[in-house]
Amino acid sequence: WFGMETRRSNRATGAHNFKSGLCLWLILWLVVMKPGRVDACPRLCVCYPTPMTVSCQSQNLTIVPAGVPYDSQRVFLQNNRITELRADSFGFDTQVLWLYGNNITWIEAGAFSNLRVLEELDLGDNPLQRLEGGAFRGLEKLQSLHMHHCKLAALPHDLFHKLYSLQFLYLQENQLHFLQDDLFSDLVNLTHLFLHGNRIRALSENVFRGLVNLDRLLVHDNRIRQVNRRAFRDLGRLTILYLFNNSLSELPGQAMKDTQGIQFLRLNSNPWSCGCEARPLWEWFRKARISSSELMCTSPSQHRGQDLRFLRELDFALCPLPDPGSLAGSTTTTFSTKTRWWFSKHKPVSSSKASYQKSTETVKAFPFAAIKPQYLPKTPSETFSSKYELSEHEAALPKLDQEEYWANYGNEDSSIRCFELECPQGYDNPAFPSSSSLPNISSLLHLLCLSTVTFSIHFLFG
Repeated sequence: WFGMETRRSNRATGAHNFKSGLCLWLILWLVVMKPGRVDACPRLCVCYPTPMTVSCQSQNLTIVPAGVPYDSQRVFLQNNRITELRADSFGFDTQVLWLYGNNITWIEAGAFSNLRVLEELDLGDNPLQRLEGGAFRGLEKLQSLHMHHCKLAALPHDLFHKLYSLQFLYLQENQLHFLQDDLFSDLVNLTHLFLHGNRIRALSENVFRGLVNLDRLLVHDNRIRQVNRRAFRDLGRLTILYLFNNSLSELPGQAMKDTQGIQFLRLNSNPWSCGCEARPLWEWFRKARISSSELMCTSPSQHRGQDLRFLRELDFALCPLPDPGSLAGSTTTTFSTKTRWWFSKHKPVSSSKASYQKSTETVKAFPFAAIKPQYLPKTPSETFSSKYELSEHEAALPKLDQEEYWANYGNEDSSIRCFELECPQGYDNPAFPSSSSLPNISSLLHLLCLSTVTFSIHFLFG
């Protein structure tokens, strides 16, 4: 019995020693592996380690608080009452800085020069009345800049100087009337530019110069009346362009030719003029394989209510020949004088709009999902709101088989093509009418001469 008790006691002692050792080891591990101590946090702020975050939002602060740890990675100062940013406002370094929803009216030149590793800066929803040219000096690692809804009426010409790393620029919902030439020339890595909801009236030749990597350009909801034919010449990688809800009556065909990678285009809600000036754009659409919104004509009267994209070559038959040296000149086969004469005699009385109204089957909605995959736009990102996606009714096409439509979309031969009810009465062959079907001009002239001679003889000799 004594031996059994001894062995039992030894086992209990061993278990106790094991537990004690394990506890001691855990304590030592916690001491060694304990996260670094958080430095003193500014008053009214909350600080979090790994990554070092300082959160001071919605505290009615009027200045940038002192005591922010120098090695902070994220500093949140949004929704306060800060009124200005000076060169000595930031005594720390950070990668993310949020200042949206304050009352900032003045940003001094060099205000962010100490933030050498800053990657994201949000200044949205501030009444920026005084923005100096060198405000963003030193931010050569900045990737995302938010200045939306800031009541900006103009931008200094050197505001974005040396921001070589910038990829996202948000300038929407401001009061910009114009954009200076070369304003974005240093933004060689910019991929997203948001300019919608301003008051811009024109896009000049050099306004987007340097944006060789731009992927998305949103300039809808402005007052744009004119686009220079070379405005998009550096935008060869552009895939999405929004110009809807402006005051555009025409758009140079050359401007669109420079956007070689365009996939998704919205030009609706503009007062398009579909006369001869629209031919270069119409010809571009014949070649382009893109997803596009409607382009409803407002003039001339015979084309009002029609979609510019689906006008016929006959509709431009009476237009003057393009200037061969013009950048916006036509590249398609033009009509001969004989063909123009035939068209003027055989032009159908009813417009395409009236033809469309004859049958509900003439035009059908072309579902967005039915467009060939290679012509679909990229999937919208988080910053690319789905409310701007193309709806089904905006992609209405003539009643054609999809494969037939795409097979004939860019046909550039000299024939005249027409769709269903748009064809002139008795027009069964899409080819040009032969010369035998036209009146014999020489015979008419011969008869006219004989009549004149007969009348003269009768007049002279009674």
